[in-house]
Amino acid sequence: MRKAVKLTVIISTGIILLGLIGRCFYMIACLSCTYPPIKVYEYQGSIDQLELTIQKFVLSNPDVKYKISRRDSTIEEDNGDRDLTIELKRDTSTTSYGFVCEPGTNNTDIKLVSAFSKNNSYGGYTINAPGVRELLNNFENGFLVRLRKEQHVILKPE
Repeated sequence: MRKAVKLTVIISTGIILLGLIGRCFYMIACLSCTYPPIKVYEYQGSIDQLELTIQKFVLSNPDVKYKISRRDSTIEEDNGDRDLTIELKRDTSTTSYGFVCEPGTNNTDIKLVSAFSKNNSYGGYTINAPGVRELLNNFENGFLVRLRKEQHVILKPE
C-alpha cells in the first residue's frame, strides 16, 4: 500500500510540474499575444456604409477583392465588430491586408492588423516586419487614393 501512495505522489508532482513548465513556455513564447495595429484609420460612417462603398469600388476594379465577416461568431449577440480582408492584384503579385473594424458613435475605427505579399512571402503583423512599411505605403498611395477618388471616401489616419 505504501508503494501505491509514493507512486501517486510522484505522478501528481510530475503533472503539476508539467503544468507549470507548460504555462511558463506559453508565456515566454507569447502564443496568444495580440500585436498593436499597424495603423488605425477612422471612417465617418457605419460599417455597413463602408461595406457598400467597398462593394461598389470592387465592382469597377477587378484587381480588388474583399471579404467581410463577423469578428466573433461564437457569441449569439452581434456587437458589430467585423474582420475585413482586402486583396489587391498588381501584375503577377497579390497583396493581402487584414483589418478589424469596430463601430463607434458616429464613425468606424478601422485597424490594419496585417499586410502580406503573397507572392514574395514577406509582410507581417507589425510595422517593423519585413516589407510591411512598403506594403502600407502601397495601400495608402494606391488603394486609398483610388477609393477617395472613385467613391469619395476618406479614411483618416488616427
